[in-house]
Amino acid sequence: MLANVIALFMILIIVPGVVGMLYAGAQPEGGGGLLLSWVAGYVILWGFFEVVALPLIFQRQSLDVLCMAYGGLVILLVAAAILVNRRKIAPMARKGISAVRGLSFMGWLNLLLVLGQAFVYIRYMHIDDDDALYVGAATTAVSTNTIFSVNPYTGAAYAKLPSRYVLSPFFSFAAFLSRISGVHPAVTAHVVLAAALIVLSYGVYALIGRKLFPGQPGQAKSFLFFVIMLTLFSGYTVYTQGMFALVRIWQGKAVFCAILAPMVFYMMLHLWEGKAAFWDWLFLFLLMCACCMVSSMGIMLGAVMVGIFGIMNFVKNRDVKMLACTALCCAPNVLCAALYLALR
Repeated sequence: MLANVIALFMILIIVPGVVGMLYAGAQPEGGGGLLLSWVAGYVILWGFFEVVALPLIFQRQSLDVLCMAYGGLVILLVAAAILVNRRKIAPMARKGISAVRGLSFMGWLNLLLVLGQAFVYIRYMHIDDDDALYVGAATTAVSTNTIFSVNPYTGAAYAKLPSRYVLSPFFSFAAFLSRISGVHPAVTAHVVLAAALIVLSYGVYALIGRKLFPGQPGQAKSFLFFVIMLTLFSGYTVYTQGMFALVRIWQGKAVFCAILAPMVFYMMLHLWEGKAAFWDWLFLFLLMCACCMVSSMGIMLGAVMVGIFGIMNFVKNRDVKMLACTALCCAPNVLCAALYLALR
């Protein structure tokens, strides 16, 4: 079992990092770096998971079919990323190693604080009532070889797909990881996935810090330290974003609050610079798919965030083309909202 857990950790580190080069490698100045590649990889993987999983759920296909279809797609994405960026891999790796070697005191402090939180997830466990659905659904999917066909509360087959959860199959992603690695879904969610996601959440804030303080690495590191402190001391209520990240980040709604909503903000900062390329819009489209995949809350709030940006940008620049591109990126959210109303 330990070997399987280690293998799953390696999958969650290496595969997103490689896939994310499809976006990071398209950035100017030789690419966006290893951190952007790793974060973007998760967004791309989650976005495509929504595209693949949703039709299979409505067709009542098995988990094995999902694993073959999505697993095959991931292999193609990895191969495409390596082929397209074969000349950039070595420079990106050297740049990343140099960045780690050149970390300042604040950089090492941030890294230790983040890894310490990941260790807490590995060593200890928070029991949450919502796991009766989220982890229960993943366990049910693995044990029955289904995707959202069996009620995890009762064990009976769904007569009608539940509109609140069916459009956001994040638990099926945990079931997919469990099936390909052989690690129990509860361990996958509470230990492996949780540890990776808490690091990922701070990775997004590190990217935001770079955008807010370009050319000022010291200020960016101070910004990240401030975010870490806010998160660590956010336990005054169970409803804060920091509390969601600290105690149940393996749940889809927590992933949206701690990772995807900040990532949407990062993309808004990026697009606000007025240098948007085709790959940026495609990535934003997949980001909206990922928001839909993790939580029903993400379906609406993701579109609201992007919509507000589109309106603000139009007021500033009067750019109809950019407004149209922003609206098109929200198409997955609109489609999922329509499906929700149809299922009710």
